[in-house]
Amino acid sequence: MAGEAGGWRRRLVGASRVLLLALWVSELSALLTGSTLANLLGRPLLLGYGLVALPLVGPASRRLAFGLALPALALAFLEGRPVLLLEGLDQALLFPAFLGTLTLVRALAAVHPAVERARERTERLPNEARALGFFLGGHLFGAVLTAGSFALLAPLADPRASEAERARLAAMALRGSCLAVLWSPFFVGMALVTRHLPELPLWRVTLLGLGLSLLALLLTLAHDARGAGRFLIAALSALAPLLPPVGGAAAAIVLVASLTGLPSLAAVLLVTPPAAALWLAVRPNGTARLVVARTFELTGRLAEEMLLVGVVTVLGRVVAASSGMAHLAGPILAGALPGWLLLGAALAVIVLLAVAGLHPLASVAITMALLTEGPPPVTPLALAGLGLLGWALGTMLGSTSLSLLVARSAFELPARALSPGPNGRFVLLFGALSVALLALLDALA
Repeated sequence: MAGEAGGWRRRLVGASRVLLLALWVSELSALLTGSTLANLLGRPLLLGYGLVALPLVGPASRRLAFGLALPALALAFLEGRPVLLLEGLDQALLFPAFLGTLTLVRALAAVHPAVERARERTERLPNEARALGFFLGGHLFGAVLTAGSFALLAPLADPRASEAERARLAAMALRGSCLAVLWSPFFVGMALVTRHLPELPLWRVTLLGLGLSLLALLLTLAHDARGAGRFLIAALSALAPLLPPVGGAAAAIVLVASLTGLPSLAAVLLVTPPAAALWLAVRPNGTARLVVARTFELTGRLAEEMLLVGVVTVLGRVVAASSGMAHLAGPILAGALPGWLLLGAALAVIVLLAVAGLHPLASVAITMALLTEGPPPVTPLALAGLGLLGWALGTMLGSTSLSLLVARSAFELPARALSPGPNGRFVLLFGALSVALLALLDALA
């Protein structure tokens, strides 16, 4: 029976790969040709992927998917507008190609010499600079690898270190990795937030994110890495090999998005594959084959992300367009709340829901959909900052956050070792200061 079940699972994984690659090709063709045929082809492919993904994901993800899909179905039919479900599917069609592109980026990172050089240099940092090194390493590795950054950093911890020391280093790595969403285009969170604000230039979002990241670094130096400031240059030098590939890729995507007006998600899709092909063309024989094989393998592990991203996108579209939510959100959209109160309250709700178990994928998607259904109640840049902060801080503390779970596993820590811990105090202070900054940007706009 076990062998038979394993055989069925392998066939489902194979089917998920085929469907995802078909969606990837379809969306790339639509971007390059401007054809609307991709929507007609993509809808049944996306629905088919969802059906294949359901038996592949864990029970908790399956319950969450049903818990989000059923209200979307009920609300759409109660409103007498089932077309909203199709509109949500159309909005979700870019995400399979985006997630597929991320698997390519992760496969490239696995063979990129800069990654290994940075890892080796970080390992040689003095003990006093370890916390700072893990924070910065988590930030730069996480900018490309997201939760995969912990597999590189965890082996750098002293195997003889106490549980408390491992938890401290893991918390710093988790903090750095989660905060990378504030500026890196290689995050689902960045794609989800900026898709709701197509008129906002990506370079402005990136500059805001880099500024917030600098604020996070200063707070970390002042509290959790006290006394490590004198090692800042050494830590940055250790990670210097990552700056050209990570910074170059991010800059190219921002440039293309700014010049063409494309959403960040579409810019990632159009820039990354040809850039990867050019880099692989000058690498030793066999490297391209390894990257293609690794990418193909990783596409079979996207069922959970794909299922939840698709469901929350549909739900966000239905909720934002429903008459009931229009009545509730009307006063907010009309500016009944001061900007600082709206930003602070929304961020607090997103983070608290994450701690309670609702992934920011859902709460941020619904918040962005509601607040952009009409004229935004705050400036678009402040709204983008709200969404990205909600994602960063929610995944840092969330009980169902993949980043937190992977960090805990990589550093061999017991349950709840990282939540809330030092990151809880950081979220309170950093969140308050960030909201103040966003409110100031809104007031000056």
